[in-house]
Amino acid sequence: MEELLIFRIFAAFPLFGLLLPDLSLLLVSPHRQIPDDHIYIEFFLLLSEFICTVGLWYAQKQQKNSSGNVKLSL
Repeated sequence: MEELLIFRIFAAFPLFGLLLPDLSLLLVSPHRQIPDDHIYIEFFLLLSEFICTVGLWYAQKQQKNSSGNVKLSL
């Protein structure tokens, strides 16, 4: 689970590194188009962020369910 969290953090760096210049380019000169490569990369980075988030959510849900079902016997 830690590996997914670390991957999610480091996948956000290039995403922000591409989004900020592209958004500023659109604000400064709206007639210019964002390169297709940037759109593909941003899409797949967002997709990997989403997959990692769902994986972390599912792992936490399984961990809560397994800890709640443990019976103590004396």
